[in-house]
Amino acid sequence: MSTLTVARKEFEDAIRSRALMVVATLFAAVLAMVVYYQLYMASSARLAAIRDPARVASEITAGVSILVPVLGTMLGYKAIVGERESGSLKLLLTLPHTRWDVVLGKFLGRSAVVVLSVLIGFALVGVQFAASSELFSLSVYAMAAVKMAIVGVTFVAIAIAFSTAMRTSMMAMWGAIGLTLLFVFLWDSVLTLTKSFVERTPENSAVGPVSELPDWYYLIKRLNPRNAFKDVTPFGVEPNTFYLEPWFAVVIIGVWLVLPLGLAYVRFERSDLA
Repeated sequence: MSTLTVARKEFEDAIRSRALMVVATLFAAVLAMVVYYQLYMASSARLAAIRDPARVASEITAGVSILVPVLGTMLGYKAIVGERESGSLKLLLTLPHTRWDVVLGKFLGRSAVVVLSVLIGFALVGVQFAASSELFSLSVYAMAAVKMAIVGVTFVAIAIAFSTAMRTSMMAMWGAIGLTLLFVFLWDSVLTLTKSFVERTPENSAVGPVSELPDWYYLIKRLNPRNAFKDVTPFGVEPNTFYLEPWFAVVIIGVWLVLPLGLAYVRFERSDLA
């Protein structure tokens, strides 16, 4: 119950500070712009290519997948280190809470903020989407919302791991910024360079660019939690290995949830709060 008490306090604080309202409004606004672009502003050729509810939902989630990591990271990076600097963490631990209660409770409370914000945004935009387009599918759209919420929770976990392991807000902030840059921008840039290198290797240079890259390339692409639920292989190419199957997304997300929080907790449990 101590974990749930901490989580409930975190969620209630988010409501009082209007963080929930701000995050939900920001997400809904960006989602609305993405949906409007996909349905009305994209070129006619592009619209013709995505005349399928699943493809439309994939395009929409790709558009907001940049914002979700930012929101999750910003909500999580100061969760524990902020209280550590202010001294309120010591007071919190004088109550019947263990350090694990604090870590897990903070994670659950702030994850609830992200999940609710994403679901509210999808619900608000979904009403207009359903009323204005025959490409709307409730089941596909709802699944896209759930996947984005899970991605947001994953980034909350990673950010709280930084907050738990670091001793100052400045260090946690730079860690969070580096995290966002890595997963949102740098990951794809490295993959682009890797793709160019693979296509220019001697065994491929004689026949030109390869039509299918090695499976390990797609695995690296999918290890980014933003891409865990995406079909990272080219359209029409069937996955050849188990780690490119849809179910493996659960493994990837599970590792990103458990490993950072577990390692950060071990460091937190052994550290002095002074």
